[in-house]
Amino acid sequence: MMTTSTIINVGIVGAGNIARGRHLPCFKKHPNVRLAAISDVVVDLAESAAKEYEIPGVYTDYRDMFEREKLDAVVICTPNKFHAPASIAALDAGLHVLCEKPMALDPVEARAMVAAAERNGKILSIAFHYRHMAPVRAARRVVDSGELGNVYMARVYALRRRGVPSWGTFVQKHIQGGGAMIDFGVHLLDTALWLMGNPQPIEVCASISQHLGKAPNVNPWGQWNYHEFTVEDQAAAFIRFANGASMLLECSWALNIPESHENISLSGTTAGLDVFPLRVNKAHLDMLISWKPDWMPGERDNPGDVQTADFVGAILEGRQPVSQAYQALQVTEIVDAIYRSAAAGAAVRLDEAAKG
Repeated sequence: MMTTSTIINVGIVGAGNIARGRHLPCFKKHPNVRLAAISDVVVDLAESAAKEYEIPGVYTDYRDMFEREKLDAVVICTPNKFHAPASIAALDAGLHVLCEKPMALDPVEARAMVAAAERNGKILSIAFHYRHMAPVRAARRVVDSGELGNVYMARVYALRRRGVPSWGTFVQKHIQGGGAMIDFGVHLLDTALWLMGNPQPIEVCASISQHLGKAPNVNPWGQWNYHEFTVEDQAAAFIRFANGASMLLECSWALNIPESHENISLSGTTAGLDVFPLRVNKAHLDMLISWKPDWMPGERDNPGDVQTADFVGAILEGRQPVSQAYQALQVTEIVDAIYRSAAAGAAVRLDEAAKG
């Protein structure tokens, strides 16, 4: 249903780095948004963000903000542990939700979030901003055109030579749910699944390690708290899908490789595609050729701005956003299966992974 107002009142839950680095500036500049309130358990953070972005309402409890402010939507920017409870509370308060990735700590929480969105008839979108990058949007157009034929293999790399987050609670499993995979790998995993049409995963075989994270090391982002490092710094997985497709996935925060590297490579029956940088590889006229665009729409767009515009547009136009909750649930199920497989030292079926 189309909203009756062209201005939506937005609240922010969490005033940390991701709020300040992406969501606050993006929502502040959107012409159809009024930043009405912000909450954070650390009042100084909330007050300083409110002053910087001219936000009138400041709270230390998001429930009070939902109750007292006339909001239309909220953006959840908390540590992972609080994604599900804050999102569910917002949805039950009748608000649309854009929640930072990952969706939740586990599939049980994620399914509860989907159920809350459905019972309240509200939008729940997860902030997988890689979908809004120009090469990814162009790659989706290539896939949708049929250029690749049937995609049967994907290779996904989210590799950092050294890039361990040295701030916040990223290295604490009880708060974040995991490390490199749930923080960084989910972006490339979600993007690859979206480009493949979100096929149904059926089996995961994975391994994880924490060889470099539990001791001081060279890190351009500064020294992390290695004494409390309880997550993985590297993960690798092989994923099988019900349609016969497969995926090789590797991600790291810290790996002894020549350079950091991100890419998604899709292999289809008539052509293949690499996303970063965008290139299509195929046989043509008895030759092996590759083509790449000389220009693509939105090359200078900020993915955060595109993501914000999509979420706001979905509310105003009464449509679903690009990143939908059921797709994010699939990502959470696969990540959960990766951790379960690594712990068991064996492949796990997705239905088995969901039971725990």
